[in-house]
Amino acid sequence: MDKKLLSIGETAKLLGVSIDTLRRWEKSDILVSFRPSPSSKRYYRQEDIELFLSKRQNIVNSNNIDNNIELLANEWALSSQPISIPSSSYCETNDIFSARLQHLEQELKRISKLQNIYPLIIALVGEIGNNSYNHNLGNWPDISGTFFAYDLTQRIIVLADRGRGIYATLKRVLPNLSDDQEALRTAFTQYISGRAPEDRGNGLKFVRDIVSANPLHLQFYTGNAKLELQQNTDLKISQSDLSFHGCLAIINY
Repeated sequence: MDKKLLSIGETAKLLGVSIDTLRRWEKSDILVSFRPSPSSKRYYRQEDIELFLSKRQNIVNSNNIDNNIELLANEWALSSQPISIPSSSYCETNDIFSARLQHLEQELKRISKLQNIYPLIIALVGEIGNNSYNHNLGNWPDISGTFFAYDLTQRIIVLADRGRGIYATLKRVLPNLSDDQEALRTAFTQYISGRAPEDRGNGLKFVRDIVSANPLHLQFYTGNAKLELQQNTDLKISQSDLSFHGCLAIINY
C-alpha cells in the first residue's frame, strides 16, 4: 500500500466526517495526526486511518461490545453524522429504553452486593434516559433515540443522545444563561418549575442527590461542558475540549 500522508481535508473527505470532528478525535486520541517536521501542517498516515477504520468496524459488527461501550458512545455523540451502532445499544423510542432498563434492573437485582443500591441506580439511569426523550420530542437534530449500554463486569453504564443539549433546552425558559457550563450547573443545582422543558433541570437535581449520597461516580457531558460527581464531593464543572451534540453520561457503581 502507498505510504503517502493525507491532509486533514483529504482525511475528512475519506472518512466522511468534518474537519472539526477530526480535531475532536485528535484531542481524545481516537485518531492522531502526524507532523513530518515541527513546523509543518498536520497529516494522517494511511496505515493509521486503515487501523482506525478496522477497529471501528470491529466495534460496530461485534456482538459483544462490553469493552467498547464508552468509546462507541463517545464517537456516536461527537461525530458530525451519527455512526452505525449495534441495535442492542440503540433505543429508538422511550418504550424500548424502558424495556431494556427493566432488563438491567433484573440483572442488577441478582448481584448480592448491590441489593441496597440497585433501585437507586435504576432510578438515576431512568431519569437521565427519560430526559433525552422528553426534551427532544419532535426536535431531534438528526437521529432520535438514545445509546444505552452497560457492562456488569466493569460496573459501568453509558447513555448518550444526539439531542439539543441542556443549554438549548433550558435557554428557552432561562434566556439569560450564558453558556453550556452555566446551563449544566443550573440543571444539577437549581429547582426551576414544574413545567416542561424545565423538568430536565429538576430531574438532574434528583440525579445529583442520588450520586452524592451513594458510592457512585458520574461523568456528564453536554455541549462543551463536563461535570464530574461522586459520593460526598462537590460538583466539578469545567469546559471540555470536545463538543457533544446532545448529552453523554457515564455511570460507575
